[in-house]
Amino acid sequence: MIQIEGFKLSNLEQKDLNLILAWRNSDRIRSVMNSDETITIEQHTNWFHSLNDDQTKIAKLCLYKNKPIGFIQFTNLNKLHRTCEWGFYIGEKNAPRGSGTVMGILALDYLYNELNMRKVSAYVLEFNLISLNYHKKLGFIEEGRLEKQILKNNQFEDLIIFGLFKERWQQYCAFLKKEVNKDFE
Repeated sequence: MIQIEGFKLSNLEQKDLNLILAWRNSDRIRSVMNSDETITIEQHTNWFHSLNDDQTKIAKLCLYKNKPIGFIQFTNLNKLHRTCEWGFYIGEKNAPRGSGTVMGILALDYLYNELNMRKVSAYVLEFNLISLNYHKKLGFIEEGRLEKQILKNNQFEDLIIFGLFKERWQQYCAFLKKEVNKDFE
């Protein structure tokens, strides 16, 4: 039986870079990213080193039983407005069912309880039904649409804008934790 307690977030370290790069460059992940270019190890290493100097970004790994299974990044952290954006993926193909929901719970708890943010935004390609449904499951509300914003497969795709306020997250959080534990029984 899998328990939510078997999951945790950890800081990204140099030793994790090859794994994260392999996940990010996989067709499964790249195909639903806004930027689907293949990232070089040099670009990836530069990005990692820039994290230390950039107070507007935080990257975390999601671990299950101390094994990396997913990646979360908060960007455009604004301490004055207490807002940010996020991006994420489950990189490990064989991650336990429900891992994405647990990762979202941990990430949003961290965002609201430890970083004291009041709102997170997300930008999701319209054809990415898994991500659209995922955001709705976590309590996000569609706030707008950028029409024909991103070029994918030789056509322009809409980008859906989602937002989640801390108060709404608090309403969804307890329910989701119960549902996750029920799913894992």
